[in-house]
Amino acid sequence: MKQKTDFFNTSITYFTLIVLFVLVRISTSLKLFDFLGSVGNYLLNALIQIGFMFLLSTLMFSGLKKQKLKQTFKDFRFNKINFKSVLICIGIGIIVFILNIAVSSFFSFILQLLGYGYSTGVSSGTVSYPFWLFIVSLITTAVLPGFCEEVAHRGLLLNGFRDLGMKKAILLSALLFGLMHLNIEQFFYATLIGALLGFLTISTNSIFPAMIVHFMNNAISVYLEFASVNKLFLGDFLSKIGELVSGSNMIVAMLIILLVLMCAIFLLCWLVYLLFKQTTGRKLGNLVNDLKSSIWGSPAQDINKIQHSKGQEEVVMEESSYNPVKELSIKIPTEYLGINITQTRRPAFVEKIFLYSTLILSISITISTFIWGVL
Repeated sequence: MKQKTDFFNTSITYFTLIVLFVLVRISTSLKLFDFLGSVGNYLLNALIQIGFMFLLSTLMFSGLKKQKLKQTFKDFRFNKINFKSVLICIGIGIIVFILNIAVSSFFSFILQLLGYGYSTGVSSGTVSYPFWLFIVSLITTAVLPGFCEEVAHRGLLLNGFRDLGMKKAILLSALLFGLMHLNIEQFFYATLIGALLGFLTISTNSIFPAMIVHFMNNAISVYLEFASVNKLFLGDFLSKIGELVSGSNMIVAMLIILLVLMCAIFLLCWLVYLLFKQTTGRKLGNLVNDLKSSIWGSPAQDINKIQHSKGQEEVVMEESSYNPVKELSIKIPTEYLGINITQTRRPAFVEKIFLYSTLILSISITISTFIWGVL
């Protein structure tokens, strides 16, 4: 391999990220950071999110490729979206959280049947949850992961795997996102969410929709925990769902849940469609209008011709049955998606070494958490 490709640069960058992440998790489990006291968790979270997920992903990739950070952010799809798109993404985030409950509950049930013992939540015995702690939790659990983890997965990975084609890039980045959590409890639903976030990023050619949806999913979870402790609005939301599922009339409960899920999936598809129209759809619309203008001339000029002449020009337009716009085969330019639809090249084995190493390490730890518990 004479010249390092984006695939290789991405693989070695992400491998370095995961190795450092694993070392921190192992050190934490061995209580090597206990000397930091109560602020230790916050400092380590900042190190992982800001230091590894964001700074390492951007700086190391830029250094290996020998390009400016501005170009790296462009490669990672830091493209603006309008206010309507932001609102749509917030709605998608709410729907994703609802679906996330169903997916995680299903896989939790499967794991319990296999004998997996779930870890007890840290906040299960919480008797006090002040507002300042809610803000801190919101920042560390929703804001930082929503931004930094998306840079690493929907920025670094999707960009680096673009030559594999859209499907493989989305699936591989989603798999690595699920494995990145390094525990069996979160792997399944994180992988599914990762696939959706990857699709949103590619279909809009912007990383911001994925960041907003990721933030909303985590933020709702943080709020519900805060609301539950402080008896606020929707504080009993999750407990009500639990009561419904474990109620005496199981058939009615399952039918209600199935109906809610079907409605949620329909709303999700509709919102994703609206988001596409607001982003890439608009750009494609402008492209088609430009093509029409280059073929027919501007619409205003055509109208003036018809209004000022009832003669030859109008007759010619009426008699002509050929519409060159309809005959055009418009191929979506790759700059509107930022990725190739189909695979354009196959990386050599040397390029895949660090990717395989990442998968082996992540899968080994994830499986070990099924056997021995969460790392």
